Amino acid sequence: MKKFLIPILSLIICTTVIWKWTFGFNDFTIFSYTLTKAGKIPREFPKINLVDQNGKVFNIENKQKYILINFVYLNCPNVCHKVNNKLEEIYHLIDTNIVPSQLEFVTVSFDVKNDNIERIEKYRSYFGNNIDGWTFALPYQVNEKDFQQFLKSIGIWAYKMPESNVINHSIYLFLISPENKIIKTFDPARETNAFIIEQIEQCLKEK
Repeated sequence: MKKFLIPILSLIICTTVIWKWTFGFNDFTIFSYTLTKAGKIPREFPKINLVDQNGKVFNIENKQKYILINFVYLNCPNVCHKVNNKLEEIYHLIDTNIVPSQLEFVTVSFDVKNDNIERIEKYRSYFGNNIDGWTFALPYQVNEKDFQQFLKSIGIWAYKMPESNVINHSIYLFLISPENKIIKTFDPARETNAFIIEQIEQCLKEK
């Protein structure tokens, strides 16, 4: 009996530790773990000053609209541009009576060392001139350490690889209410445009 007891106890301990670390076997990547650790929704979107492609300083809570926000960096070799291409499709599929009067898009770079206003202005131009209500932005007067903490508090994980300067990061989209609450999170790699739009429009109807 004793020779079975130790393996069984070891299995129970290992299972308990894994259960705790993965929030009940739900999060098996650093991306999903960071998102879950940030807290349940709805929750407050943390305050931060941003500066847009025109050099105008703003913050999300003062917009008092629904905001669909995502985080990228312009030297990203692949995934960031795919996500923004998906956002472009969503932008043009949503009813024009909604954007930008009720809903705005905000794309924020988290590469505080390499991205600047000129770069985000040029990058925004790649999506055409007719994208009113889609702002490209940078953190304003925020050091890299504080900005990393800001990202974690939202649920975004980002880590710069020292040997290549490639930033490994999560790609979640966040829907923020006019009351400055994160009310929805989306995974653009797994969820369709139709699903994301349906969820956004449902939130607007429930207002």
